[in-house]
Amino acid sequence: MSFTEHFRRNVEKHGDRQAVVFVRDDASGEPDSRTYRDLDLRARKLATWLNAQAEQAAQAGDGTGGHRPVLLLYPPGIDFLEAFFGCLYAGVVAVPAPVPADPRSFTRVTGMVADAGVGYLLTTSDLVETIEAQLRQAGFADQVTCAATDAGLSGDAAGWSMPELSAESLAFLQYTSGSTSEPKGVMVTHGNLLHNQAEIQRINATGPDTILSSWLPHFHDMGLIGMLLHPLYLGGKSVFLSPIAFLKRPWRWMDMLSRYRATMTCAPNFAYDMCARKVRDEHIETLDLSALVSTLNGAEPVRAETLDRFAERFSRAGFRAKSFAPCYGMAEVTLIASGGGPDDAPVVRAFDARALERNEAVPATAAGFQRLVSSGRPGTLDLRIVDPEDRTVLGEGRIGEIWIRGGSVAAGYWNRPQETAETFGAHTSDGTGPFLRTGDLGFSLDGELFVTGRLKDVLIINGRNIYPQDIEHVVRELHPALAGGGGTGAVFSVDLGFEHIVVVHEVQSSLLGETTLPELAARIRVAVSRSFEIAAPSVLLTGRGKVRRTTSGKVQRRLMRTLFMTPGALPALHEQIDPALRALRAPGDDRSGEKALAAAEGTTP
Repeated sequence: MSFTEHFRRNVEKHGDRQAVVFVRDDASGEPDSRTYRDLDLRARKLATWLNAQAEQAAQAGDGTGGHRPVLLLYPPGIDFLEAFFGCLYAGVVAVPAPVPADPRSFTRVTGMVADAGVGYLLTTSDLVETIEAQLRQAGFADQVTCAATDAGLSGDAAGWSMPELSAESLAFLQYTSGSTSEPKGVMVTHGNLLHNQAEIQRINATGPDTILSSWLPHFHDMGLIGMLLHPLYLGGKSVFLSPIAFLKRPWRWMDMLSRYRATMTCAPNFAYDMCARKVRDEHIETLDLSALVSTLNGAEPVRAETLDRFAERFSRAGFRAKSFAPCYGMAEVTLIASGGGPDDAPVVRAFDARALERNEAVPATAAGFQRLVSSGRPGTLDLRIVDPEDRTVLGEGRIGEIWIRGGSVAAGYWNRPQETAETFGAHTSDGTGPFLRTGDLGFSLDGELFVTGRLKDVLIINGRNIYPQDIEHVVRELHPALAGGGGTGAVFSVDLGFEHIVVVHEVQSSLLGETTLPELAARIRVAVSRSFEIAAPSVLLTGRGKVRRTTSGKVQRRLMRTLFMTPGALPALHEQIDPALRALRAPGDDRSGEKALAAAEGTTP
């Protein structure tokens, strides 16, 4: 069974039912929608065109048989979904990607083109000429054929036939949102896709009546598999908004949930925090969120304070706190690995902070506690906590690396056998495996998974394990200028003969009020020192949008460290830097910042 065959069955069953709705940025504009039959027709037309191109390439003797991966570069909207299904119907590998907005993001796209061996690039007529020019400049003109799918490009739908697909057939490449210079394509098979959709359904008790509504990017795993494909797997409906529309006006997301009576939504923690902070009382009074059954929170650390704040503010709109469903997953496991069910309130527990630093989860009995939110329970996947050094399986309450095996675990990284073996082929000390090494740290307690941080991001200070996201959270709560507008920070360490903490944080100057930048930096130093009982950190305050994130919204701490260590690469509004660290930072030339940025991103200055 392939995902394509499964979807075709839903077309036969729900043909004229509305399948997907795109809510335009302009609230007064008419939404764009398609039925199941509409999507099927467009997919068959595009598939026959793709197959015709493949036959021509094969006859021309290009050596590939004509079936090369197809890059999909689309702005938010239904055009992307039609192209994605066109690839599935043609049996070719789809490669979703973000439309490049600047040289840095275009470098990422060309990295994907080169890594995947892309033969075709599908986009819209508004973008095709610009993208073609960019590809020529980058030297890919002879390799990649660009086409606009909204410009009359189609084949004979009646001539389409189901490709020979199996559970092992590759459906698409999900590129991880880490390094720009060496992107890694996760190979998601049809079997992976079907297994993970069944996991989402099992964990969240979804069905044909599910209306899932969100704003997530369609090229990200949660946006593609959760927001768009899961409703179509069920026979339900997907209603979505562009990410930019949400970021400009967070209330649009809430309004969409209310107007379409959404039963399910999904987003990272920061989005709920942003809504709790920025949606006005008068807007909340117009909402009805009572239809929400599952409110998924994942892709980054889930904060108890965010759950509390959001539930308190939106309870007047009918939002039920128990609908929150914290979850955990990643592209390498297709999407979801664990989650909270719709009938269970989020599990939030207080643990001894000192014990957590010793890699032990001990319930708090006095002061010095830290509240952690469970990411729910795994479905049918085999999830274990493993010591990353000696690979022994750890018992309940012991912090280690999260390892996973099962039908949702992807086939590996495209054309990267060594990294695939290291990441997807791990065995425990007793020889059990293979497991996926997630690189995430956590522990299991009473069947619940608690995620504590990233293996490579852990700061070891005086023998204690301190997670940078915990420091980032403390800093963000200190002043509205640090949290306003979705402001974010990056925490990392620098070796000065000992691990010295550095805090880089964005500031929204309009929210400073009577507080000066030197006062704010000093407040950060004192708060971090007292909260974590460590030496005062160095602090660099920068403007909005300067802290780099991946396309999925995760802070790129290693890139931020590279930029921080080279003068000129990271503009500072104000800084309070340890003298020893100031002396260590590279003495740049006139282009030192530009060179550091180029080196970090794999480009040429």
